[in-house]
Amino acid sequence: MLKILQQPYPFGEKSNIRLLIQSIGEGTFIALFLILFQPLGVSDWNDSNKLWYLACYGLITVFCGLVLRFGIFKVFHKYHSETTWNVGKEILSILLLILMITVVNVFFSNIAFNLNISLKSFFWMLIGVMIIGIFPATFGVMLNYIVQLKKYNQPIVVHYQAPEVFLDEKVDENKSQNTARIKLIAENEKDSIELGTDALYFIESSDNYSTVFYEKHGKLQKELLRSSLTRLESQISSENIVRCHRSFIVNLDKVEKVTGNAQGYKLHLKSPELLVPVARKYSEIIERLK
Repeated sequence: MLKILQQPYPFGEKSNIRLLIQSIGEGTFIALFLILFQPLGVSDWNDSNKLWYLACYGLITVFCGLVLRFGIFKVFHKYHSETTWNVGKEILSILLLILMITVVNVFFSNIAFNLNISLKSFFWMLIGVMIIGIFPATFGVMLNYIVQLKKYNQPIVVHYQAPEVFLDEKVDENKSQNTARIKLIAENEKDSIELGTDALYFIESSDNYSTVFYEKHGKLQKELLRSSLTRLESQISSENIVRCHRSFIVNLDKVEKVTGNAQGYKLHLKSPELLVPVARKYSEIIERLK
């Protein structure tokens, strides 16, 4: 169970409109549930304004949802981050929402019905709110987790096609002038690597050095240059050789499939199969490959 709670939970980036709709939807559900089913002794409550009061509990749910999503989550945005978000945190956020709803319900009940709610009454109101909200909410979290897990683990087959290059079969591929070439120059302006764009797999940064992975005579080669990744990136003009991570530049022509989850995508490169991570800020790369 603990292992499941620590699994990444892909809540995704939601627009303000979607967050507003989600909060209104939750409040509408609570109001309709209370009005239609009248659980926990509500059916025995005789009051001409009962339906309006029950609708107010729905409005309280909307209000608390907005405070949570537009207030607390925005203030503690480092905590509420997809890179660290998991199933346990998602459930805790639901419990926090339930606690907020209970507290506001208590204040509303005090004002509306002039009740002096004791600690015991607060406890039973908390239990009531949990009974109504926790089970469908938890079920929704687990169901969404399973659906999203299947979605993220499903490999994305790359449909991107590299521009067709016509080569004279009599010309050695290493000397072909029809193949675009790049020259990567080190910081000392002396050391350099020159190769065709179709030979490059990726470039990985490590401190002040960068390792260039490329194919030569059908074998994977790697060569170290004393240069920052940003410097090398400025020397590349090919639109298909792009930055995908703070530590990686990748040749999209070499990508065979894409896998990933809420913590990020992985690019699987062709022959031999290599893995290159994609940072969230470069996620538009995935759309290009679909």
